[in-house]
Amino acid sequence: MSTIDIPALEQALQDAVSADALQAHLETFSTLFRDSGTDDERKAAQYIFDTLTSYGLSPKIETFRSYLSWPREGSLTITLADGTTEDIPVRTRSFGAQTPEGGLNGELVFVPFKAPGKGEMIFSHRAVAADYSGLDVTGKIVITSDGGPDGIRRAQERGALAHIHIWPSDEGAIHEMIGTPVWGTPTPETASRIPKIPALGVKNADGTHLEELVAAGTITANLVSNVDTEWAEVPLVSVDIPGTESDRFLLVGAHIDSWYEGITDNATGDASLIEMARVLNGQRDQLRYGLRFAWWPCHSTGRYAGSTWYADNHFTELRAKAIGYLNIDSPGTKGAEVWECRYNSGEIENVVASSVRDLSGQDPEIRRPLKAADQSFLGVGLPSLGAYTMLPVDHPDRKAVGGCGGAWWWHTPFDTIDKADKEVLAADTQVYVTIAARMCTPVLHPYNFVPVANDFIDTIAPLQETVGSLLDLTEVLDQAIAFGKAAADLAVFAGGELDAAKAEQVNRGYLKLSRLVNPALFTIVGPYEFDPALQLPVLPALAGANELATLDPESDRYGFLRTQLIRQRNRITDILATATEIATDLIA
Repeated sequence: MSTIDIPALEQALQDAVSADALQAHLETFSTLFRDSGTDDERKAAQYIFDTLTSYGLSPKIETFRSYLSWPREGSLTITLADGTTEDIPVRTRSFGAQTPEGGLNGELVFVPFKAPGKGEMIFSHRAVAADYSGLDVTGKIVITSDGGPDGIRRAQERGALAHIHIWPSDEGAIHEMIGTPVWGTPTPETASRIPKIPALGVKNADGTHLEELVAAGTITANLVSNVDTEWAEVPLVSVDIPGTESDRFLLVGAHIDSWYEGITDNATGDASLIEMARVLNGQRDQLRYGLRFAWWPCHSTGRYAGSTWYADNHFTELRAKAIGYLNIDSPGTKGAEVWECRYNSGEIENVVASSVRDLSGQDPEIRRPLKAADQSFLGVGLPSLGAYTMLPVDHPDRKAVGGCGGAWWWHTPFDTIDKADKEVLAADTQVYVTIAARMCTPVLHPYNFVPVANDFIDTIAPLQETVGSLLDLTEVLDQAIAFGKAAADLAVFAGGELDAAKAEQVNRGYLKLSRLVNPALFTIVGPYEFDPALQLPVLPALAGANELATLDPESDRYGFLRTQLIRQRNRITDILATATEIATDLIA
C-alpha cells in the first residue's frame, strides 16, 4: 500500500488550476444555447469530448431518449371592470399544459403565500403551503408567489384553471422554470403527476400590480401557454481517471444544458469539470481511488432526467464502486465570495468543511441535501458533497433564486459571459480538486457516521414528542441511539494504522453503511425509484407524524397515514438495526 504525501498533492493540484483555461472554455460555451435535445447541446458535448481527448483521456458519449419539455411563447391579457385591457409580460413553464387555440379565459384569484426573502433559496420554501382558506379557485386562474411544482399542484388539486407564479424578489426579469414534480423520465405510475393546467411566470412588480387589481374588484384574463413536450435524443459525456489501487471512484457531475447562454448556470460548472479532469489526470499516479466526471443533459427541461438516467443505467456499478457524488452547479459568479455548503451527507461533511476552511478561511455552515441540483444518487446510497460560492446577502445582485451564486440573472437571457469571473471560478475549482484529493487518496474512505446517527436521533426525538401516544417511535429511536454508539466506536479507525486486509474490510463496511443510511435519511421510495421533486425534510418517511398529531383519530386520513407511518417506522428500524450490526462487526 503506497504512501502519498497528501498536502503536497493538494498544493500541486491547486497550483495547476488555470483561470485562463477556464475562461477559454467559457468563451466556447458562450457561443452555444445548450437546450437539451438541440444541436448546440450536441456541439457542447463534442467540445468536451474533444478537449478531454486532447488531454490524453478516453471519454465516451452515451446517447438516450429523454422526455423533455420546451416552454415557448405565452401571453396574459387582463380585462378590468371598465373594459380596458392590459398585456402582462410572462414566460410559460416547462411541462405546463398547452392551451387551446385562443387560450383560456377566467377570473383571477390571488392566493397569499409567504415567499422567500431576498437572499433565500427558492427551493427551501417549496414545502410551505399557500393559504387557500376561504377561497374558491375552481375554474379560475390562480395568481400567487407559491411557485414551483408544489404550487402548481396545489392549485390544480383545488380545481384551478391555470397557475401564474409571482416571482418573490424584485428583479426586472422573468425566470424560466419547470413545472413537473416528476424526477427524471416519467414512469406509468408517475406520469399522472405532470401538470394538467397551464402555468406562467411573471415579474414581482407585475404580480404585485395584479394582486392590487384583484383586491379592488373582479379581474378576468386571457391566458395563452405554448409548450412543446416530446421525446428527444440527448448526449451524456463521461470520462474516467482510474485509481492506482482500487476501481472505486468519486463521481463528479455538472449539467451541460442551460437556459439561453447560461454561463453561470452552468457553463462555469462544465468548465470546472473539464479543468478538474485535466489537473487531476496530471497527478493520476497519486490517486489511490479514481474519479468519474459526467456532464448531465436534461437538467432544465427534463427535471434532472440525465443524472436520473445515469443512476438507472449504471446502478450496479455505482452501488458497488462509487464513494461519493460531488455536484458542481453555478460556480464562478462575479462577486461571489461566501461559501455555502449545501447538499452534504453527514458521513463526508468533514471533507467539504475542511477543504473550504483551509482554502478560504471561512467556517461554512454545512447543510443536508435538497431535492434539487441533480441529486439523483441518494437512493443509490452515495454520500453527497456540495460547496458553492454565493454573493453576499447584502449584494445588490443577490435575489431569491436557485443558482448563479444567488444572482438575479439566473434562468434568464442575461446570464452571459460578463457575469462570470475567471479568478473566482479558479478559486472555486481549487476547492473542488482539494475535495477530490481528500476523497480519493486516504487509505480509508474519509467517512464518519456519528453525524449520520445524530441526524436520525435529532429528527426522531422531536417527532416522538409531537406525536405522543398516537404512534410509538421508541423502538426506532432506541435503534438510532444504538447506531450512534456503534458509529462513535467505529470512528476509532480514522487516522489509525491498519493492515491492507483490515482497511479493505472497513472500507467495504463503510460503503454498506452509506448504502443503507442515505436512502433512509433522504428518500421515501428507497433505492430503485425516485421521489417527486418536492422538498422533503431529513428522514421524510416519518415526517407525516407531524400531520398525524393534527388529525381526527376517527378520520380516514388519520387511519391511512398512521398505517403508512407504521410501515415506514418498521423500514427505518430495520435499516438502523442492520447498520448497527455492520458497524459492530467492523469494530470486533
